[in-house]
Amino acid sequence: MGKFLGRSVSILAYVFPFVEISYYFGAKVFLSVESTTLQYLYANYISKVSGFYEANSYLVFIVMVGIFMVCSRGTIKLTRFVRFNIIQAILINVLCSCIGSIFTLLPLWFRESVLGLMIATGFYLGVIVLIVYASLLIFYGLYPSIPVVSEAARLQVFRGYLEDE
Repeated sequence: MGKFLGRSVSILAYVFPFVEISYYFGAKVFLSVESTTLQYLYANYISKVSGFYEANSYLVFIVMVGIFMVCSRGTIKLTRFVRFNIIQAILINVLCSCIGSIFTLLPLWFRESVLGLMIATGFYLGVIVLIVYASLLIFYGLYPSIPVVSEAARLQVFRGYLEDE
């Protein structure tokens, strides 16, 4: 796998956490701003992706678990760099899912308050910044370092190589 293709696949894996965080927090964040451009962006693009995810969440989950297993076991000959970044993106997706699920369990009066909006916006923007950070480092061929998540991804990648021996 060439460098450009490997980096592109690694960056593309971050679509999972983007869709997950947009599913949970996208409507709240984009529809609460007064910018018609952001509302248009959400209504015409992001909401459609979130709608597809909502309608096919089990299919997306199965695909994601399959990709995770292939990358952690090393059954397809991908570089460690690509496997590490794909696993890291999936782990971030799992964190986004947990955060989103916990947020939906909070009382409605709290979620719809100003504090709830601030928390939702903080999580959404935090994950977007994390995705941009990781994508920029991947573009330059560097390993993104995210506390706890990177170590878990590193352990999965090397576990796959240990099983091959």
